[in-house]
Amino acid sequence: MSLRISIISKLFFISLAPFLFTSCANQKSFQCQKILQIATNVTKETRSLTTDKSSENIDKKTWLLAADKIEQGSEDLKKLAVNDPNLQQYKTSFAQVYQDYADATRQIIKVLDSKDKEAAKAAQEKVRKAAQLEKEVGSKFNIYCKN
Repeated sequence: MSLRISIISKLFFISLAPFLFTSCANQKSFQCQKILQIATNVTKETRSLTTDKSSENIDKKTWLLAADKIEQGSEDLKKLAVNDPNLQQYKTSFAQVYQDYADATRQIIKVLDSKDKEAAKAAQEKVRKAAQLEKEVGSKFNIYCKN
C-alpha cells in the first residue's frame, strides 16, 4: 500500500513538474519585464524633456526636472517586489545607478552657479561611475533575463 502511494505521489509530482518550472520561468520573465518597464519609462521621460534641444539650450529647471524623474525611477525600483535573488541584486544596482545620476545632475546644476572646479570633477566622476555600473549591470541583466 505505501509503495503504491509513493509511486502515485511521484507520478503526480512528475506530471506537475513541467507546469511548476514553466510557472517559475514566467515569474522570472514577468519580474524582468517590470524592471525593464521602469527603466524604459525613466528613459522616455528624461528624453522627452531634452529632445530637440542641445545641452546648452536646456535650462536648469529642465535639468532638475530630469533629475526628479530619474530619482523617481530609483524609488520605483526600490519599491518593486522581486522574489528572484539575482533580480533583486540587479534591481538594487539599477536603483543605485539612477540615484547617482540624479545626484550628479543636481551637483552639476550647483556647479554651474558656483563655478567650483573640484565639485565639477566630482560630479563628472559620479556620472562616469554610474554609466560604467549601468553598462555592466545592464549587460548581465539582459543575459540573465534572456536565459
